[in-house]
Amino acid sequence: EELVAKAVDMPQPALREIFREIVATCFSLEQPVVVAFSGLDGGFVHAAARSRFGVAAEYITTDSVPAAIDEVSRQRASYAVVPFETRADGLLQSTIAALTMSEVKIVGAFELVVNLQLASKAASFAEIEKVYAVAKDRAHCQRFLATELPGAQVLDVKTPLGACQLAAADPRAAALVHEGFIAEFALEIVKRNVRDDGDERVRYAIVGTRPSSRTGNDFTGLVVAVNDSPGALHEILKQFAERGVNLTKIQSRPTPGESWQYLFFIEVEGHATDRAIIGAIEEVRRLSKFFKVLGSYQLT
Repeated sequence: EELVAKAVDMPQPALREIFREIVATCFSLEQPVVVAFSGLDGGFVHAAARSRFGVAAEYITTDSVPAAIDEVSRQRASYAVVPFETRADGLLQSTIAALTMSEVKIVGAFELVVNLQLASKAASFAEIEKVYAVAKDRAHCQRFLATELPGAQVLDVKTPLGACQLAAADPRAAALVHEGFIAEFALEIVKRNVRDDGDERVRYAIVGTRPSSRTGNDFTGLVVAVNDSPGALHEILKQFAERGVNLTKIQSRPTPGESWQYLFFIEVEGHATDRAIIGAIEEVRRLSKFFKVLGSYQLT
């Protein structure tokens, strides 16, 4: 009864994360999943992948988005989780380029608010003598470290998981890490949200080989290269407008391997199997110099 009472009082975002982890872990136990991700062990993308597939899944770390997607193409991984869009930089060129050159599809997308926590077995700032962090995370927390821990020695490590391991072995040490990895090392959060620039909103894509099913709340991503003629882009966009398909995003990106040529990434509401979108796609394919559907996905 006490646990139920505490659950009722728990903030909704925290409660959602708990149930998401339960569902993801149960799914992984029923059908073991191998998930590739781009980035460091214990980094934000790793944390994002675990938030969707649970701790029971097997994870493959890769050094780039194309490498993570290639793991799926070669059937060494069931899915890949890669950063797709950030609030600061918009759509990520490396992800769009890798998807454009691959036969895999976006099958899901989700947004996370990411930040860094100072975690330790120490009870207070006064006890912390060392801070372990990867170079990028350290750079994002320079003001915090200088202000709150001016006397602490800041030591670089190769991965955030390595920072957790070192902090767990030394009661006078701390780590700058994502919250998702703190509990398994028996660390406690000494200070929350220590990035100098505050929260970062990141949209991640889940990539797989089989297209997603329609949910009724879908988006479809496309890439298009238009012919070099007046009104060419207008003619393509008109195909969606005439069929009542809402465009949620359009952004140009350089065409890989070609100078001063651009691809347009277009996101529309609806699934690629919807009748209106099927009609628009047929016409856009005919009018375009290059056209590809990157996938349909529910954004959660």
